[in-house]
Amino acid sequence: MSNRDVDTFIVLDYTQNVRKLNLFILVFVVFSLFFAISAEAKEQNSMETESADPKMEIAKIDYDLAFPGILPDNPLYKLKVLRDKISIVLISDQYKRIEFYLLQADKGILATAMLIDKNKVALAEQTALKAEHNMTLVTYELKKMSEKPNDDLFNKLKTASRKHQEVLGTLIERVPAQNQKTFIIVVNFSKTNLQTIEKLQNKKYYNKQ
Repeated sequence: MSNRDVDTFIVLDYTQNVRKLNLFILVFVVFSLFFAISAEAKEQNSMETESADPKMEIAKIDYDLAFPGILPDNPLYKLKVLRDKISIVLISDQYKRIEFYLLQADKGILATAMLIDKNKVALAEQTALKAEHNMTLVTYELKKMSEKPNDDLFNKLKTASRKHQEVLGTLIERVPAQNQKTFIIVVNFSKTNLQTIEKLQNKKYYNKQ
């Protein structure tokens, strides 16, 4: 066999190995996503089953929090965060941006409760802070609007804020004393955001800051 034939054989063998490696990576990613989705579905079913327990019935305000899907303790959660960051950049309509931030806040508050259920209190603290920050971003978007939104939007935001405070209030009772301070801070942040929303709703000349 000539040197040229040897080189050709090596190149072909290398190409085949690269293809096999790429195929392996693809299969690994597909299976990872499959198991993540399966785990998410199991968590949702578990949550629905446990809702029959009186201790889990925290809903008094008529407002449904969106199911968060993958929780922050999932290895794939960073991909979800990246997706959300890309999504908000692509949204230019202010009403849709507000809806997006509200959805993230709702998901974050429910994710906080689910993490408490899993006894991951420290991670729940971080999640609660990030969730309420989304409501702060909602107030920023409201302030930037040149025309006053209708009362339906304001009422929805106020109901959501009160629901967040209700859920957080129940969580304060469920965590150790040393962890309660963070959730109390988040509740206070929520109250501040609610007050801001109410002031903007009552503002007569909305486009004049």
